[in-house]
Amino acid sequence: MDTVSVLVAVFVIFLLVWFTKTKYASNIPGPMGLPIVGYLPFMTKKPYLKLAQLRHKYGPIYRIHLGSREIIILCDFNIIKDAFTRDEIMGRPPDMPFDLSEETIRTEAFLGMPWKEQKRFSLHRLRDLGFGKTRMEEHLKEEIEELLERMNTETSKSTVRISDLLAPSMSNNIASFLFGKRLKYNNPRRKKLDELFSTIGKLNSVLALKMFFPWMGPFIKFFNIGSPKTLEKALEGVKEYVMEEIEEHEKTLDPNNIRDFLDGYLLEIEKRSNEPNTTFKRDVLCDMARGFFGAGSETVRVSVDWLLLLCAAYPEVQKKIHQEIDTVLGTERFPSFQDRFDMPYTEACICEMWRWKPTIPLSFLRYTLKDTELSGYFLPKHTRIMAVPYAVDHDEKLWGKDHDVYKPERFLNPDGKKVVKPEYFVPFSIGKRSCPGKSLAETEVFVYVTAILQRFEFSLPFGKKADLEGFLGIGIQPKRQELCLKLRQ
Repeated sequence: MDTVSVLVAVFVIFLLVWFTKTKYASNIPGPMGLPIVGYLPFMTKKPYLKLAQLRHKYGPIYRIHLGSREIIILCDFNIIKDAFTRDEIMGRPPDMPFDLSEETIRTEAFLGMPWKEQKRFSLHRLRDLGFGKTRMEEHLKEEIEELLERMNTETSKSTVRISDLLAPSMSNNIASFLFGKRLKYNNPRRKKLDELFSTIGKLNSVLALKMFFPWMGPFIKFFNIGSPKTLEKALEGVKEYVMEEIEEHEKTLDPNNIRDFLDGYLLEIEKRSNEPNTTFKRDVLCDMARGFFGAGSETVRVSVDWLLLLCAAYPEVQKKIHQEIDTVLGTERFPSFQDRFDMPYTEACICEMWRWKPTIPLSFLRYTLKDTELSGYFLPKHTRIMAVPYAVDHDEKLWGKDHDVYKPERFLNPDGKKVVKPEYFVPFSIGKRSCPGKSLAETEVFVYVTAILQRFEFSLPFGKKADLEGFLGIGIQPKRQELCLKLRQ
């Protein structure tokens, strides 16, 4: 049979499956889709916006077919809070498109209840390594000062792409936490790692295809849709990089000198080696380290990138931040996270950025581990659930009719001297799978933004307007654009 005949046969088979498969009884409302592809043809390049809009027709909880999967969509804060605090809704689907090891899948270290133990250990290691404390900020200072020196050399140029300068610095912070060392910007391994993550970020559409069309894996590979071979090569490159670090740490491991996260995890593997059901395995460590790199460095980079672009787009915002910096820090003292208490406007600008362009507009899929009920609806075991934080962050009932406007003042009390964060402001998710690196990310973004704006001023090239639309990557990312950079007088 030729290729066309094969595709027609496959289409007919799945058409029959679509109409004959049994669905669980449920009265959850939702839009009608097409056979096989479901509602995907009606989605836009901003799926978070489309899903948020559908709540106005179908309510805060509805179901939708995206490809071959039926997914329950949550668009209300209280419903999301209820769902994400339950153990029975803490799972991940087994066909998630991430390149997890067989050991990670077998032990369900990330996909099921064992994740609680992995997260608890990670939080302990973060605290032991000084995250959220002065120790962490001392490292950040070293990293940021090198970034500032590089930025200083860029002031001679008419325009710069600030994201190109930020990316290596952010990933170096994660490398220090994981591997106990930072790499210079011109280090070949540093450049290799940045190239790998850049490739993965550009090809994330392939991951989305495999998430909603798991049966399309062979077709994606055969027809080279979205360069899957390039993506696989990049993912394998990151895995090799991390495994090399693990092997090096195993050779030099000293129980009396825990240098970093890898050391702590390797010792935990030894400690639990006699436990038959332990999820602390070498391959699980590799998968976890790769996850920290992908989530930890990119979200911080995107956040700082947005803030600096906003400063260029809204000079009055930048002026107020500069005034606050001059009053609290002056021109010489390096900022600390503690300074946020005396710099409410700067912190409010960061909070509003996370609300306006959330780093997690769509949550990763959840998977019910047993039968349960949610908001009066029955959800059987193995139901896929997706929350839409963007819908909460742009809920008119919570934020007012101007929710689409960037307005830092909405996070300040009436006299502007204190930051007020409502319960429904959860930029790092909520519940038992909320981001374990929350304190690290909050510290990084505040210190980076403050240190950079203490020294520099940003503006748009003459005659240019800022493009504030953004595009969907890991989160909502600003489009790469040139900015003018100059030293403050």
